[in-house]
Amino acid sequence: MEKEKIKISKGEIQLKVDATNWEEAIQVAAEPLLSEKKIRQGYVDEMINSVKELGPYIVIAPGLALGHARPSEDVEKTSFAIATLDEPVKFGNKDNDPVDIVVILASKTGTDHLELLQKLVKFLGEETQLQLLRQARTVEQANHISDLINEG
Repeated sequence: MEKEKIKISKGEIQLKVDATNWEEAIQVAAEPLLSEKKIRQGYVDEMINSVKELGPYIVIAPGLALGHARPSEDVEKTSFAIATLDEPVKFGNKDNDPVDIVVILASKTGTDHLELLQKLVKFLGEETQLQLLRQARTVEQANHISDLINEG
């Protein structure tokens, strides 16, 4: 049986959403995965608790947070979501705050997310595409970005 390819769906990219703090930013960014029942609220709580316990290690580059937790039974399907924030928020990372892009990574196992993560890193690693994401405002632009990531 061929392994299903993991893709970011068009509805999993939210643009210019509101969040007043880092916890809310993680919650809001995870909303599409919650509503699609790909994750349960327990996984969002695990992501938030990881930052509380370990510090803002998820802020991996200037303005970019990669919200994740260990593989969990609260993950129904390995998936990703991306949210750009209308106003950046501070996670407490002195080098890379404030954050205006939050990526959520939810994985059922330690390895099944790696293919999409590679595509995502390739996309986010290119400054022009990062700017495209930061400047996106419309559903059409979000759809274009999901196509770029999935083709990566």
